[in-house]
Amino acid sequence: MEDLYDPEEKILCPYNKSHHIRRCKMAFHLVKCKKNFGEQKMIPCDFNATHMIPEPELRYHHQICCDRKKVEAPIVAAQKKSNRFPIPKIDVAVEESWDDLNVPTYDPKAYSEKSNVLRHLDVESSAKRREFRLNERARLSQLSENTPAQSQTYTVQLPQHRPVTNITENKINRANIQERISAQGKKPFLQFNKNE
Repeated sequence: MEDLYDPEEKILCPYNKSHHIRRCKMAFHLVKCKKNFGEQKMIPCDFNATHMIPEPELRYHHQICCDRKKVEAPIVAAQKKSNRFPIPKIDVAVEESWDDLNVPTYDPKAYSEKSNVLRHLDVESSAKRREFRLNERARLSQLSENTPAQSQTYTVQLPQHRPVTNITENKINRANIQERISAQGKKPFLQFNKNE
């Protein structure tokens, strides 16, 4: 990984804060300063040897060191590349090839012309749309004549509690209802024909 620091940048010496040393010369300076200020217990950082840290602060410095990513990035990249759970490669013999089939391509326009599908035309003039609708009606009627009509009879089963009455019984019931209403002196709200 390339060094992103300016080598001519001046940084402070960890032994004596009055020393301002260029970054490229810091390693040489630390050897000299360590001899002069050896009583201070400084330990080099694991990620950059020019980082001299007091022993109690070393663990904290390792967590926030800016050079840590230079050391750990290749390790993490190698771990990501290595497959922890490799998938075994199984060779499957393919017997069929769809490229060899001589099947015509699907044409939706041709299919819709032959089937009983209602088509719609949107992007034409009103005269062309009208003509299309007329042709479409003729096409659908021709298709419905050619196809056999399905029976439209349905059987409905009535519930058990509802009795099925005969038509003649209904006529008698209507006559009885009308006679009762007229006997009470009220005007009937429904008029029934006598020949029903």
